[in-house]
Amino acid sequence: MVEKQENSQSELFSSDENSGLYKPHVPKSSVFLRMRGYEKVLLLIMGLVLCSIISFSLGVEKGRSLGWAKNNNSSGFGYTIQVATFKNKQLALRQVQSLLKEGLTPMVFAKGDYIVLCVGKFSNQESAQPLLIQLQRTYAGCRIRRL
Repeated sequence: MVEKQENSQSELFSSDENSGLYKPHVPKSSVFLRMRGYEKVLLLIMGLVLCSIISFSLGVEKGRSLGWAKNNNSSGFGYTIQVATFKNKQLALRQVQSLLKEGLTPMVFAKGDYIVLCVGKFSNQESAQPLLIQLQRTYAGCRIRRL
């Protein structure tokens, strides 16, 4: 009697794939695991080449911007006299007008929240010294600085 139950059990759960009663779930493997060895190597080489091209182009762009900044200051004038720094734009414009009346060439540029007022363009610090002494009578904190 035990043997009959084993036969009936095996008939219910047959291992025949065509019967349609039981289909085991086969997990799908990832694309990377299905690839062949040489395909993985080629994919890795293509990725490295792409990364190299991108990093090279970014380096070229950074080099161009640095080269422009160096060429911009190479006009022969590397120094100026910083006269004052303002937070109020109106005060800075009044000082520019008074410096223009004295016959000087003021320059104004923004640095963060402040407006920096400078006078003159000089090739070296020694050529800026006489004007610095003259401006220190009016503006106590003026100094020579690089452009």
